[in-house]
Parts: sequence; C-alpha cells; structure tokens
Amino acid sequence: MKPLNIALLLVFPAVGLGKWIYSRTIEANKPTMFPENWFMWKYMIKVNWGYFGLITILPFIFLILMFFGVAVGGLFNLNSSNMDAFSGMAGLLEAGIVMLLLFGSITAVFLLLIPYLLLIQLPKSQMRSIERQQLYAQQKAQMSPTPKPTPRVDKPISLLQDIHIYVLSCVREFKTIPSERKKELEEVASYIKQKLERGEAINITFICTHNSRRSQFGQIWAAVAAGFYGIKNVHTYSGGTEETAFSKRAVDAIRRAGFVIDGTVGTNPRYTVRFSEESGALDCFSKKFNHSANPQKGFAAIMTCSDADENCPIVIGSEFRARITYDDPKVSDRTELETATYDERCKQVATEMLYLFSKV
Repeated sequence: MKPLNIALLLVFPAVGLGKWIYSRTIEANKPTMFPENWFMWKYMIKVNWGYFGLITILPFIFLILMFFGVAVGGLFNLNSSNMDAFSGMAGLLEAGIVMLLLFGSITAVFLLLIPYLLLIQLPKSQMRSIERQQLYAQQKAQMSPTPKPTPRVDKPISLLQDIHIYVLSCVREFKTIPSERKKELEEVASYIKQKLERGEAINITFICTHNSRRSQFGQIWAAVAAGFYGIKNVHTYSGGTEETAFSKRAVDAIRRAGFVIDGTVGTNPRYTVRFSEESGALDCFSKKFNHSANPQKGFAAIMTCSDADENCPIVIGSEFRARITYDDPKVSDRTELETATYDERCKQVATEMLYLFSKV
C-alpha cells in the first residue's frame, strides 16, 4: 500500500478511506469495474455522514447549554430580596423552549443545508457521474468499432451481474498472458473462425484425466466467453479419460465467481450451472470424453492436462486438436492455499477463454 494512502487515511479519512479500500481490492486481485476515484467518493460519503451528524447536533447542544446556563445562573442569584424572580422561572423556561425550537428549526433549514450539499450531495453526484461514464464505456466497448461479419456474430448475451464484473476484470488481464500462450489460443480461434465462415456449428470438448476440475472450467468459461462476445453456434462440452466426479472445490470456485449452481448428490453429482438469464444452464458432471452427452464427430478436442494429452494420442471423431494445459489445483487440496489456488486457476482459464473468443 502506498505511503501517501496511509497518510491520507490517518490525516484525511474522508479521502483516504476510499483510496485505502481500493488499494486493498487491487492487492487482493478482486474484480472491480470502477476506478480509484469512485471508491474515494463512495467512502467519502460514509465518513461525511459522521461529520454531518456532528455539525447537526453541536448547535443544539450549544443552545441547550446556553439556555440552562442562563436558567441556572438565575437560580443562583436568588436571595430573600428577589424571591419573586423564582416565580417567573416557569415563564423563562417556557420562553427558552420556544426559542430553542425556533433557533433549532432555523439551524436545520439554513445552516445545515450547505454542509449537506458539500459533504453528501457533491460526492454522491461525482460517484454517479463516474458510474455513468463506466456504463457508457462498457456499452461502447461491447459495440466493437470494427464489426464482425454478420454470419459470425449475434448480439452479446447479458451475463449475471457478478459474472459480468468478473469477466471485465479478466479482460483487463489479457496483457498478462504470455505471447507463446496467446499463439496457442489464437490457433483455436482460427479454427472457430473457419467453422463460422462455413456456417457450421462449433462443438468444443475440453478433455483432462478425471473431468473433475480443469476441463470443467474450460467448458464453462468457453460458453461464457462465446456469449459475452456474441459468437453464435458455439457448444461446449467436457470429458475425461475416466469418470470420477466434478470436484466440490472446483464447484465452489465457480460459485465464488458468480455462477448460480444447483446440483444433485451422489458419488458423481450432476450440476446445472447458470451464467445468464438469456441462455440455458450448462449440464455439468464427470464423464468420459466419448460419453453420449458429448459430440461423437466433427468436434475440437482441447487437451487441458498433459496426462490426457499423452494417454489419448488419438481422440476418435475429433477434427481439430489443441494442447492448452493447466496446472492441476488438486495439489492444494486440504491446505491453507486451497481456496486461493482454485480461484487462481478458475480466473486463468476464464481469462484465456475470453482472450481466445476475442480473437474470433
């Protein structure tokens, strides 16, 4: 965290709190679609409400103390020669209460209006302005300035809000993909382009050993990427060289990314995975790559682990094969790094699938 942000947090918390939270968000690699200034204005409002509360209550406290100071002073000045003054104290109290209410109303209407505008409304208007700018930029980005040929592209589907934010954070990570890796992904994109230009459906099967983690991530995020970029006629599948179960840890990772998931119980549970209200849910469960639920010919086989790549030198029925392997997050099971490792692998697959379809 920058020393300037720490100093601002201590000296000017209204400004520093938002900057500090933004820094923590970036350091934690959490997705955010808003810039630092939006965080600053948002949390400035929260701090300023406290200041505004003090500004509101202090005049009333001052008036109350002033009134009771006058009243108590009058009581101490009573003596035998001016006892008649005591009889007028009730009238003095009544007049004081009226004055207190009167001045309190004037303070609330006039004196508090300017602080409210400066402390609350001004930051809120700035925050809303940034939100409108981000929304406009997002819509403009989705409306590509170099439109793809009509036969290849449909209107992008609307993703669930949490997934949309997650996807935007992945798009910003394209620059972190190594150049050699980009070439491998672009080869798959070229295959998809050719299929689209011929007006053919694109069937992609992601294959690893157990169809438990990496190949499931591939199937799910490829479907999301195709929908996000409006690439039509794309159907994604997954399978393994053997049948096990869709790992509960991998399921939890995609749930944290924003997917809506329902599932059955058993040794090989079956999950419905939803990422948009405009498309059907994905049917995800562990199976062999030649299972009847998967295409039997004319599909692309994407090998997501080296074991499957070596054990399946020939994938019967496939017309295209690519090797895009990932480290197995299973190595972190039952360790303190488990959640972080699964989240990292989930985001890596998401980022690369989005890059792949951005090149179609």
